Amino acid sequence: ATENPQNMTIYINNLNEKIKIEELKKSLHAVFSQFGKILEVLAFKTLKHKGQAWVIFEDVTSASNALRQMQGFPFYDKPM
Repeated sequence: ATENPQNMTIYINNLNEKIKIEELKKSLHAVFSQFGKILEVLAFKTLKHKGQAWVIFEDVTSASNALRQMQGFPFYDKPM
């Protein structure tokens, strides 16, 4: 996971590609909401974006805490 310093978005890769997009988005929201209010979770079915997602937080502090604490966290049997 990496953070874009200009905003409150964290990028997540190495996600399990077998999980359906809607389930993936709900699960990511559930896991990351402990760090603060989430505005949106983005994940796409396209080949170019498989195994990737973006979590957009309301504030930078939440995004920073999530990034720091969730780095390498096992999610559907794969480390984020």
